[in-house]
Amino acid sequence: MGISACARWERHNGAVDLEDFYTADPRRRHSEELEFGTDWQEAGARTEVSWLEATGEIYAMRDPLGHLDSDLFGDMSVEPVPGNALTVEVLGVVQGREKAAAVMSGWENAMSSGENSLAWVRDRIAHAESETGDRPAQPSRDLPAD
Repeated sequence: MGISACARWERHNGAVDLEDFYTADPRRRHSEELEFGTDWQEAGARTEVSWLEATGEIYAMRDPLGHLDSDLFGDMSVEPVPGNALTVEVLGVVQGREKAAAVMSGWENAMSSGENSLAWVRDRIAHAESETGDRPAQPSRDLPAD
């Protein structure tokens, strides 16, 4: 079949940090990736969506927005977000580059659709079998393996 929606990664504990994600399956660290945008939104966090060739996983990597701070002069700055604040959630598994591109067809418009744009990705994966007939999407970047 090649496509399956899977339970959220470590669902009982929520998303895992980036290092734990790569450590849990060594194939991930050296896999080729397709990136489908870096400006998805969910729960106030900028989120990147990518597909891993080695595992077929489509995952979301969340980068929480930094805290805005003001100094004595009224200048605003954003406090940096610590590296362990980046979290990863596996949204589903889609085996094969062409199938992943078909499931993500239309991602450019969906990503800019608003505050909870990541819901579109979740819906596409949940209905992946019917989405594979769509014209394949072009990834934002074809990321090389390490």
